[in-house]
Amino acid sequence: MVKKIIISYFNSIAATLQTSKVQEVILINKVYQVNDIYLGIVHKIFSSINAAFINLGHDTKSGFIHISDVKTLRRGQKNFSINDLLSINQLILVQVVKEPTFHKGPRLTSNIHLHGKYVVLLPLCNIILISNHIYDSNERIHLYSLAVLIKPQLMGLIIKSCAQGVSESLILQDLDLLMQQWSFIQKKFLLNSIPCLIYKDEDLVKKVIRDSYDESIKKIIVDSIDALKLVYYYLKKWSYISTSIKIKVQLYDKHVCILDKFNIKNTIKQLLRPKVNLLYGGYIIIESYEALTVIDVNSGSFNKLYNSKETILRINFYAAIEIAYQLKVRNINGVVIVDFIDMYSQRDQLKLLEHFNKLLTYDDCSPKVVQLSELGLLELTRRRKSQSIREIFDFSNLKNLSYLSFASVDDLYCKLFFNISHKDLKNQFFLNKGIRSLFFSKQFKLCKVLKNKFIISYNPLLNKYFSFIDRTNLLCFFYPKANYLLPLYFYYRLNILQCSDYY
Repeated sequence: MVKKIIISYFNSIAATLQTSKVQEVILINKVYQVNDIYLGIVHKIFSSINAAFINLGHDTKSGFIHISDVKTLRRGQKNFSINDLLSINQLILVQVVKEPTFHKGPRLTSNIHLHGKYVVLLPLCNIILISNHIYDSNERIHLYSLAVLIKPQLMGLIIKSCAQGVSESLILQDLDLLMQQWSFIQKKFLLNSIPCLIYKDEDLVKKVIRDSYDESIKKIIVDSIDALKLVYYYLKKWSYISTSIKIKVQLYDKHVCILDKFNIKNTIKQLLRPKVNLLYGGYIIIESYEALTVIDVNSGSFNKLYNSKETILRINFYAAIEIAYQLKVRNINGVVIVDFIDMYSQRDQLKLLEHFNKLLTYDDCSPKVVQLSELGLLELTRRRKSQSIREIFDFSNLKNLSYLSFASVDDLYCKLFFNISHKDLKNQFFLNKGIRSLFFSKQFKLCKVLKNKFIISYNPLLNKYFSFIDRTNLLCFFYPKANYLLPLYFYYRLNILQCSDYY
């Protein structure tokens, strides 16, 4: 099965595909991303739950930190409360470990982790850990011995699974880069006295190559020459380019947006819908709430020539395959309740549990099946690392969209690909290589460049289909496809329209 990575550098979005099916969607969030490091100030302390809220300098919700995450401030004490460690208006260096939800701020820790390709540096924790995904005992002993020799004094190291079989020079080089990064963070921490962002991992290409690339990836496709250079740089830096490793790096330069070409945009739209069809007529309904996610399995029009007992088992098997995929690609986390079709045979229940557990082993977020209750509800948990697809792309929480419809289109686009707040749109300018794909689903076989067209805004036909900002100035449309007119707001953002600010 061919596995490849698609990177849309213009849209700040990437995806991993296996046999043309999206397996993971990767984005760079503008605010509160996992591993971001902030200089915060203690805003509130709740001694009853041994927790505090940290102001991180944003207008959004404060970050939450529990006493168990304030490991670096314990100072050898055994029995203490949150008041012994933190005080109001105290400055503290924290890192985001869980991204915010619709109603909650980010989860924070004071135990800083700096992630490299092969090792994780813990500057404030003196410990050595080896990844549990390294099963060879000899390799574990070798890597542990190496970690003892190279570990900086009073700091900790975590050896990642991809360090298995890698030369010592590459691990040392990775560690040196992390030490330089920690030195930069310390200097920036000393130069600031108000809440601010200290470090952000905002290089999409670096994040994709570091976290998602492995030897099973056979092709990387990008839509920018700059991204192509970065991909080659990181592959060479981490010694992924050699005679023994066959990987193709390709530049996509077609007129169709790369997200449309590989069906990524359409997949995202489908992932936002609650209903997912199964093979042979069955379907599942996925509903997410604040406390948990509920998945309901339905037989639908499933009508194969089996007896009722075998039919139910087959539907549940098909549903288990799709649920395991949806959990991963939608990044559903927290508590998940699955309502399979009732099976009265305990043997069939055990078959389903065994089948479902095998499917979950391919998930990096370690889903754990808790139990199959007497009501036939399967309970499981999935570790939260980043925001789910619904939290990133759901537009139901956008407020104050009371003005013209084309402003809403721009708002949704900026929310979709750039994750910026509505009030920041006024001074922002975004130009996308595949911008036309946002407005048209029609494909043109012939691309003919026509002359510039000047259209007066009081044309009755235009009044029927468009909302205008300025009815006195002429509008200039360039590079139109056939006789289609692009939405006016797009050209307004390109300063084609000379009109007053309508916000």
